[in-house]
Amino acid sequence: MKNKSSKIVFLFALLFLAVMGSSLNGSNHEQANAQGLSDTNSTGDTNSTGDTNSTGDTNNTGDTNSSSGFYSNKDLFVTSEPSGFGIYEEKNSTSYSPGESIILYIEPVGFEYNNVTDEDGTPLFSIDFGASFLITSSNGTILGGQENVPIGNIISHNQNKEVFIPFTVTQSVPFPAGDYVIIYKITDENSGKTFELNKNITIK
Repeated sequence: MKNKSSKIVFLFALLFLAVMGSSLNGSNHEQANAQGLSDTNSTGDTNSTGDTNSTGDTNNTGDTNSSSGFYSNKDLFVTSEPSGFGIYEEKNSTSYSPGESIILYIEPVGFEYNNVTDEDGTPLFSIDFGASFLITSSNGTILGGQENVPIGNIISHNQNKEVFIPFTVTQSVPFPAGDYVIIYKITDENSGKTFELNKNITIK
């Protein structure tokens, strides 16, 4: 009876996982948060970063399934919130304590830009991502997750290429000890392309 009760509490907790620190960051972060960006007018034109960013050299720590051209150039667990592109402290294991935040640093490439204008008619570029995640047991049983995780977009005068996503999953209630898989899905909203990252973690 005790095991059944614990399982119910665990599943309930997973359904209410909080995702924190998932705002999109890039080399022009301040412009991404400028006022009045919601009033921009899109021209509908997009420009891909695929030719300049898709070097084929990846440094992934998990399996990646991607739509053509859009993928993660680097994705790894870090010990704290990254302070900039390439500015992070890598976590040297996939083991976490119950209640510990799980922070994944992601560098997407092959995304597209949307041409927008500000209220003065100045042409700008928009980068916009969507995200979701699932948590499964080691045998593939889905335990919980979240769709439509909020990620802010970047509005810039430049076609920013050094873009990263800090994706934090918090244990609102400490997970029981065991092995899990987190499946992250990142969508380039401008092109509709997606990629998935499968990450194994252990709670102990």
